[in-house]
Amino acid sequence: MLAYNKEWLDNRTTQQEAAAAFEQHCISREERDRINQACPVPFYTPNIYIRIGLFLLTLTVVLFSLLLLIVMFGEISGRSWQAMLIFSGLVACGVLELIVRDRKHYHSGVDDALLVAGAALLLTGIIALLPGNGPYAAHCLLIFAVTAFAALRFASWLMTVAAALSLLACLFYTSIHLGSAGRVATPLLLTAASYILYALVSKTKGQTKLRHYRACGAAAEVTTLVTGCLCVNYFVVREAGNACFNLDLQPGQSIPGAWLFWLCTVLIPLAYIAAGVWKKNVILLRTGLLLIAAMVFTIKYYHHLAPIELEMTAGGLAMIAVAYVLIRYLRTPRHGFTGSDTGKRHLPGKAQGESLAIAETYSGEPAPGQGFGFGGGTGGGGGAQGGW
Repeated sequence: MLAYNKEWLDNRTTQQEAAAAFEQHCISREERDRINQACPVPFYTPNIYIRIGLFLLTLTVVLFSLLLLIVMFGEISGRSWQAMLIFSGLVACGVLELIVRDRKHYHSGVDDALLVAGAALLLTGIIALLPGNGPYAAHCLLIFAVTAFAALRFASWLMTVAAALSLLACLFYTSIHLGSAGRVATPLLLTAASYILYALVSKTKGQTKLRHYRACGAAAEVTTLVTGCLCVNYFVVREAGNACFNLDLQPGQSIPGAWLFWLCTVLIPLAYIAAGVWKKNVILLRTGLLLIAAMVFTIKYYHHLAPIELEMTAGGLAMIAVAYVLIRYLRTPRHGFTGSDTGKRHLPGKAQGESLAIAETYSGEPAPGQGFGFGGGTGGGGGAQGGW
């Protein structure tokens, strides 16, 4: 299923572990070089700046190629433009397969752009062929099928995010057609679905056979945590309900069950932070800190406690004070946390890197032979003659 060479991906992880071990002075430069020589990675993966440039350049080439096709084939009428979009998407996917297989591109920017462009063109053309007022849940299900396949094929975190969002959108369009009860329960259903997806991803992401999809697993976790909180955020529920269901709410007018959504708006980010501290989970901790901003924005949007200048100044001073106290407190590691850089960026593959370093250190030792090497012995005395 995976388009990239799995052995090279394992070698890439090993080289990253070797680099991390060298930075922490756990291995010498010679051992790191031996590991890199023993685990070659022929992938083409430039630095982030070149990747961004190649991504934008490739998208530009795809766009101008599509415009060239339009000019070459003249005026487009009827349904021919949908077919042209589908054809262009298939061509982009075919070129993507070729550069991955022959040119050894791995997240170089070119393959990322071709993946995004191919999926977008293909989905746009197919959805345009469907009835305009057709079931949007079916459209979302189609998007989920294409993006999920792309995520599995190319280990793309961006396609993983698109697949998770399209699946939740499919549930949204299904639930709102279940009558008034379904519309009322939609936020809670979406939140429950988000946490179910999070639990499934958290349970399976540590499996060895899924080791090449760790970035996809992290992206899925962050996406489901964010959607699980935002789907019951008071601002999102009120404004989305007012826009989608024509509730005609006036300023200051609340929604049914407002106390529940206000409670979720405040408590869920705090629960993320508490769970992140308790489980030593960086994803939970950072997502909770990010969603604190959504909580503050929601409260500020509906309740003006003070002038905005005073609130921003007080909030900035409070964050600086908290950061200063934590930096001073965590200079000495406490309760599993530290303020210093531990360099543990690739913990899942640490054992593999250490094992290879030990193997390379003793690479000059002869390997033991296979079986028992009897032979050449002689015995004498007591009239015995002959060889044993």
